[in-house]
Amino acid sequence: MRPISAILLLAIVSLPVHSAEKSISFNRDIRPILSDKCFACHGPDEKTREADLRLDSFQGATQGGESATPIKPGNPDESEVMARILTDDEDDIMPPPDSYKKLDQREKGLIREWIKQGARYEAHWSYTPLLRPGVPTPGKFADRVANPIDAFILNHLEEKNLSPSAKASHEALIRRLSLDLTGLPPSAHPGLAQASDPQVAITKLLASPAYGERMAVPWLDVVRYADTVGYHGDQNQRIFPYRDYIINAFNKNKPFDKFVREQLAGDLLPNPSEEQLIATGFTRLNLMTREGGSQVKEYLAKYAADRVRSVGAAFLGQTTGCAECHDHKFDPISTRDFYSLAAFFADVQQWGIYDNYRGLNPPLAGFNNESPFPPEFLSPCVSLNARLSILEREAVRTLASVPAEEAAVRNWSADIRDFVNQHADGWQILPVVKSTSTKGAPLEAKSDHSILISGPAKKEDQLSFEFGQPGHALGSFRIEALPDEAHQGHIGRAPDGRFSMAPKFFFRTPGSGKLEPIKVGWSQADLDTPPKFRNGDRPSASFGEKWTSAPGKLIVPAELSKRLHTAVFCLDAPLTLPANAEIVVQVASADIGRLRFSTSPVLNPVPGKAAFSAAFHQAFTSNPLGQRAAFHLCRTSPGKLPAHYKGLLDSIRDCRAGWAYSMVAQPVAKPLPIRILNRGDWQDDSGELVEPAVLHFLPSDSVPKDRRLTRLDLANWIVAEENPLAARHFMNRLWKQFFGTGLSNVLDDLGGQGEWPTHPELLDWLASEFRESGWDVKHMVTLIVTSSTYQQEAATRSDLAEVDPYNRLYAQQAGRRLDAEFIRDNALAIAGLLNHSYTGGPSVAPYQPEGYYAPLNFPQRKYPIQHDDRQYRRGVYMHWQRTFLHPMLANFDAPGREECAADRLQANSPQQALTLLNDSSFVEAARVFAVALLTDPALKDNNQRLSHAFKRTLGREAKEEEIEGLKKFHTKQLDNFKSGRDDPAKFLSVGLAKTPEALDPVTVAAWTQTCRILLNLHETITRY
Repeated sequence: MRPISAILLLAIVSLPVHSAEKSISFNRDIRPILSDKCFACHGPDEKTREADLRLDSFQGATQGGESATPIKPGNPDESEVMARILTDDEDDIMPPPDSYKKLDQREKGLIREWIKQGARYEAHWSYTPLLRPGVPTPGKFADRVANPIDAFILNHLEEKNLSPSAKASHEALIRRLSLDLTGLPPSAHPGLAQASDPQVAITKLLASPAYGERMAVPWLDVVRYADTVGYHGDQNQRIFPYRDYIINAFNKNKPFDKFVREQLAGDLLPNPSEEQLIATGFTRLNLMTREGGSQVKEYLAKYAADRVRSVGAAFLGQTTGCAECHDHKFDPISTRDFYSLAAFFADVQQWGIYDNYRGLNPPLAGFNNESPFPPEFLSPCVSLNARLSILEREAVRTLASVPAEEAAVRNWSADIRDFVNQHADGWQILPVVKSTSTKGAPLEAKSDHSILISGPAKKEDQLSFEFGQPGHALGSFRIEALPDEAHQGHIGRAPDGRFSMAPKFFFRTPGSGKLEPIKVGWSQADLDTPPKFRNGDRPSASFGEKWTSAPGKLIVPAELSKRLHTAVFCLDAPLTLPANAEIVVQVASADIGRLRFSTSPVLNPVPGKAAFSAAFHQAFTSNPLGQRAAFHLCRTSPGKLPAHYKGLLDSIRDCRAGWAYSMVAQPVAKPLPIRILNRGDWQDDSGELVEPAVLHFLPSDSVPKDRRLTRLDLANWIVAEENPLAARHFMNRLWKQFFGTGLSNVLDDLGGQGEWPTHPELLDWLASEFRESGWDVKHMVTLIVTSSTYQQEAATRSDLAEVDPYNRLYAQQAGRRLDAEFIRDNALAIAGLLNHSYTGGPSVAPYQPEGYYAPLNFPQRKYPIQHDDRQYRRGVYMHWQRTFLHPMLANFDAPGREECAADRLQANSPQQALTLLNDSSFVEAARVFAVALLTDPALKDNNQRLSHAFKRTLGREAKEEEIEGLKKFHTKQLDNFKSGRDDPAKFLSVGLAKTPEALDPVTVAAWTQTCRILLNLHETITRY
């Protein structure tokens, strides 16, 4: 070791020295310095390690190096590290000048004191086992302790000789709770502002469907949820049921460990439910391409890397993507770890290029070939059915509004009602007397009067079933196709994965061998499944025509073959059979599995076809007449119906009978081979093949060792007791949601480049409580919002300005701007425009500047602005175009979701104020707000209107000077419009909502301008 000069010794002696009473912590004090300034060259990545020196481990720091000992514990003066950071020689100084890194005097002093105290290393704080720390004993602020959270915070404040802030006012607290728990102002929750007890308000808000919508937003950010695929053409993808799953999971308080398992491996669970299959959309949110010139292997490598990054960001709080090309420079994540994680997803059915599904894996039999990005799962959709019910009620109201002289509509309605009442339970199941097969297919009678065709019958086989005469005149036949265990729970075993059936009906009189045909006038196939789609978009047939390719034929796609399917065949005319006559049904099919036959009596007179169809739908679902029959009546009525009805019909058809496709994970029998790619080069096949494995540096005792691991094993390990990351990561992000910063403020990185938590014991207590509560998210949210720490006022205290400028000690609450979606929600809710009549559903397209999508190609697109009540749905449902994010969302810092985003950075820019003043959604909201003020009979004059508007907007009473300022502005705007300087008609034409003709346009315009000011206030878009 080179001798240290006298000048260098003087420099060492003069360094800042920490009190000997305070121990230097490697994790808290030293690791952040070394990680930022040293680990890039002297850290975990052995391929880029300089001078054979590793400073991230005790062994490397005390025994490594090419010459002198880097660190001698207890002796900083003989440690080469100290010599290198203190020298002025540019050839020897560390960090080197070309790194553009430099240690300041405080950092040098910390390192010296740490070495002097023994250079004790610690495992990185986030990788240490999660143990519940003891709750501190309350000190002088014991009266402020509402729950253990406060004990940790107040104990720390007492150590810093600081005091907590007073409790927020009741009005401020109710607004804060409403915005934090639901993303909506108190006015959106009837009776909330009047709640005298915050606990009552908390209970009400946690039970609101809006809670799940608010909680979903940060999760959708971190899993990069979007409606488009991102790459190249950035085409639309079908995935909104996954977003509904996330919202419903938070609303139902699904345990977080189950939440994790279902998203990573719902398809691998025993007998997965539809919900669990939809949850696997998480694995399909990677960017995808349809560009024909792309390389399959390249994009499969991109998809794999995308999934590894998403697992790190969503569940572990780790920047796993850094290890794609080399060992992580700051954390012990190796390149092998990266590709071993990728191997977990090698079983997910996928194609490198989604133009014609060519890839390393062939398409699976039975795929819906109209799907642009398979595999997709088709299932009933609660949100679509909710919207469908709303629209159908509107159809009933429309029917009721038809003038009485439209007798045809009234009579038709009566016919349908009678028909349904008679048929709801009127189907008579027919026991089979005799069954034959021309090709000898085995036939077996079942206890429910169904027949099982259990053999693989040839296509030309003809099956005949003979029945005794029913006890009524024939009006129609019904044939049900049922799943059966003999067919692995499916209907049929057709080679193409589809089931089809084309029956013929006959009767035979006693003593006669002749079959007399029964003429079927029309048929309705599969009333309970959705219509066929063209190009994955709109139904190709009108409502009620279900999967029917030819009259009298039922075709069931493979993905629906686990459901009961029904076909109805209606006779041209009523048929009364001779005494003792028999009915014969002949069916030709490759393998039709299990069938059940029934008939219904005739109703005289028989309604028209469309009405008949509607009635059958009601009969099959055992519902009363209801809305769907009324819809068909309106649609086929010869009478005059209101002009808006065409839009209603389009909206009803858009609901697709309450069914929706969603991209899901579907495992393949032979997973793709995954090898370590040399510096991420997808063309290099020389790397070692790897099997699925969890991160090597974390405990894995619970992971099976005797077989290939699956995605379910990965999910189980993530939430296993031995893994400390998942609970810490989620609780850190949850804390940020309610305080503006995480306890460790680098939300996406709990590793070496992250931040030592301000309150590490509190974070570990929260994580332990979360895990031991059964991963109960609402329990943890309740703990946070009932703490006195959360309920402090958002003060601006001069005594904290220098010691805690970023409120990391939590001696007060901090104001922060609302996220982009909630800014829009807030304005719509204040105006009374917000449509939250149901939760979930397809993405919506609110107003957007004309021509914004002009650069989009492959295919070219025009933005389809919604012209109905969907225009006013919440921001969480806005269409998310990855490459052309809606300008309002972009201006308020929403991420494009091409990559996972665990946190949103907030900027202040002129575009934000311009958006609030000029975006059509905000202009319309201001106008509707103004109309509400002018038409409210309880508001007698302008003073009352201004006071009410202020309270509704900000949740508090206005000050006298605030009212005076608004009055002056309103008067000036009134003068502008009266003088003709501004055109009120043009100004009031923005948006779909209509202004009552009885109102004076000048008055409405002036009030609209006043409301624009209220919606544009800093306080309006800020949560305090």
